[in-house]
Amino acid sequence: MTIAGESAGALSVMYLMAAPAARGLFSKGNAESAYMISMPELKQRSFPIPSAEESGTKLAAALHAPNIAALRAMDAAKLAEAAPATGYAPWPTIDGHILLRQLVDVFDKGEQAPVPLLAGFNSGEIRSLRILAPPSPATAWESETSIRERYRDLADELLRLYPSTNLQESIWATTRDALYGWTAERLARKQTALGQPAFLYLFDHGYPAEDAAGLHAFHASELPYVFGTLDATPPLWPKIPATSEETELSDAMIGYWSSFVHTGTPRAANEPDWPAFGSKGAYMAFTDAPHPLEHLMPRDVRAQ
Repeated sequence: MTIAGESAGALSVMYLMAAPAARGLFSKGNAESAYMISMPELKQRSFPIPSAEESGTKLAAALHAPNIAALRAMDAAKLAEAAPATGYAPWPTIDGHILLRQLVDVFDKGEQAPVPLLAGFNSGEIRSLRILAPPSPATAWESETSIRERYRDLADELLRLYPSTNLQESIWATTRDALYGWTAERLARKQTALGQPAFLYLFDHGYPAEDAAGLHAFHASELPYVFGTLDATPPLWPKIPATSEETELSDAMIGYWSSFVHTGTPRAANEPDWPAFGSKGAYMAFTDAPHPLEHLMPRDVRAQ
């Protein structure tokens, strides 16, 4: 069995990999656009997230539920609709039993499931998730001043990778890399350190309607290619053209993903071999076609 997920689903993949009780229930993992953010702990605040008990108590009070039994007796739809207004979110909880510690600590300690992993992200993640990005400074001078105050001796390198000449693009790129790029490469590095094959990718493919909308390679835009649903996207999705180029890219991605599910190694007919991350930091760039490259972060991932 292979566990797989996009974004929130990929978060579930990582937690299943981190949960000792899930060992042996799956043999491979697929984390697309994953983000390794901190989660609430059961009894105490952290990072400074309220404890799960604190959030649950607040939710119960807002719903006038005197105890857990009353919450369990409520209509599930009503409960789900009311929860966000109280600040409660259905995140996993670090409870010391099912989940022992934060994800970053689990993977840094090498305590995660020792299985092959396919992980990656899209170059335009934040183009459709702009709520995640901080506001753009008014001027390049203001941006550079703030960066030099915050990053000091690292400021020149940061400005090289994310120049202030195009503030909005650089803000989207730094947010993308801090959330998605950092997580994807960290996952690949940590599985490699366990002696497991890890396959990293960057989806950087665009087409006319998507690019015209300013959504080049936006969050989840790889999914129609992975699942072969180019002609079945939702109403507001930029229409994918019915061309041989799009079909060929989709066929290649279907081949790689299907092969990984079956064998733990992504291969596609008449396409280049997808090398494991290994010591060279190998990855597959999906642009006009699949292209095997090396050293994704930080040299090759910049503002588009």
